Amino acid sequence: MNITETEIQMLEQCKSEQEWGNACDSIKKVRGGSYPSDWWPKVMLSGLANRVLNSFGSTSEIKISVLTHSS
Repeated sequence: MNITETEIQMLEQCKSEQEWGNACDSIKKVRGGSYPSDWWPKVMLSGLANRVLNSFGSTSEIKISVLTHSS
């Protein structure tokens, strides 16, 4: 199931990281926990994620962290 116009509008209206996270969770929930198959082109490549996240000082950059285990 592709992302809907309503879901895109919901993302565009986000005003914080928490709202963005909640919107993403909502979008994934109706698809059994997965992003829509067209998420990458419609949200990421289109610049939607960057535009919205940058508006409240965040970024859509993928960050990789190394976790260490101490005993």
